[in-house]
Amino acid sequence: MHSLLCRFAVGCYEPSGAKFKTHVKTQFLSPEITYTVNLVFKRKMSNEQYIGLSYKLEGEEDRSYLFVLDKREDGWLTAELYQFTSDQTTIDLEIKFYTKWCPNLLIESMEFRPLEKVEHQVLTDDKDDMQLISDTKIAYWEQKLPNDYEEIIKLCVNDVEWKTKKELYYILCEGFLINSGEEWFSLAKDGKKCLMVQAKAVLKENEWEWKSEPETRFGQVADCISKKFGISCELGSKMLSPQTTYAAYLVYNRLPHAYTSINPPLTNTVQVVDKVLGSEAYNIFLRTPQTPVIGPNLKIKRTYNPSVRPRIKGLPKLRSDGWMEVQVHEFQTPATMRLRFSSYDMSSLAGITVQGLEFRPI
Repeated sequence: MHSLLCRFAVGCYEPSGAKFKTHVKTQFLSPEITYTVNLVFKRKMSNEQYIGLSYKLEGEEDRSYLFVLDKREDGWLTAELYQFTSDQTTIDLEIKFYTKWCPNLLIESMEFRPLEKVEHQVLTDDKDDMQLISDTKIAYWEQKLPNDYEEIIKLCVNDVEWKTKKELYYILCEGFLINSGEEWFSLAKDGKKCLMVQAKAVLKENEWEWKSEPETRFGQVADCISKKFGISCELGSKMLSPQTTYAAYLVYNRLPHAYTSINPPLTNTVQVVDKVLGSEAYNIFLRTPQTPVIGPNLKIKRTYNPSVRPRIKGLPKLRSDGWMEVQVHEFQTPATMRLRFSSYDMSSLAGITVQGLEFRPI
C-alpha cells in the first residue's frame, strides 16, 4: 500500500487476518552495541494509546506482549519489541505478530536503534545551593515564602519554631502535617505550594480495607479489595498556588495480586467537570514496562530490561521514601477531579496499597 508519508518508495504493508510475520537481517550494525528492535507503524481509524499486540520470535514458545507506543515527530508510531547486543555476525530475525486485539495496522518498517543509556533515577526532595545565601538577606527569603504562610503554619499539627526566614523556608520545604493530620503541606524550591492528601480523603471506602502503618506520613494506608477503584477530590486555591498547572501523583507500593509478567496498563478515565467533552482517558502503568532480551544464538533470555521511554507520561517512578508514584492527572488550579482506574484485561486490582494522592506544580 503506497503512502506519501512513508520513507520507502514501496510504501507500507497492511496486514490481513489475525497475524503477520516479518523477516529482517542485522547486517550493518555496530559491534558490541546494545540495540532496540522496533516496529514502525500507524493505526487506521484509531488514536487510542492502548495497542495490546502480542508477538514472538520464530521457534520461541511464549509470546511477549506490547502495550506502550512512542510517537515520532513524523507522526509514525514505534513500539520497542526486543533488546540485544550486536556482534560481528549477521543475525536473522523472524518475528510473528498476532493482531486480534489491534487490527487496522499499517506497517512501515522494522528499525534498529542504539539503546539510550538512562541512569536509574530515584525521585528526591528538592535541594539547591541556597544554603550559601546569608540568613541576613531577609528580603530574599521573604519572597520565597507564600503570602499566607502564617495561616498555613496555624494549620500545622505540631508547633513550628524558627529564628530566621531562611530557617522557616527550609521547614516549609521539608513539609509537615496539617488539618488534623489529614494532609501534608510542603513547598517546591520555587516557592509553589505542594500538597499530599491521605488515601482516606480521596478513595471510596467500600473499595478498600484500611490498616495502620505508623512509619508512613499519615499512619494509615489503604489496600484495594475491588476490581476497579475511583478517586474524587475537590481542590481550591488556598492550599495550592493559584492559576498554576499541577500534576497529581498516585503514591503506592504494592502491586495487585493478579499482576503477571504481561503487565497491562490501567485505563484512567478522568471526568473533566468544566469541559463540554465530559471525560477523557489515558493509560498509566503500576510497573515499568519490560522489554525481552535476545541472547546468543537468538535465544530469548527469561530476563527483561526496563524500557527507556522518558517522554511518556503514566510510567511509575521510585520515590526517596521507598514508595512508588505515577502521574494520573494534570490540571490548572482550582480544580475538581474524578478519576476511575480499571485494568484493560479486567483482572482485579485487589492488592494494591495506596498511601495518598500528591499534587506538585509542573
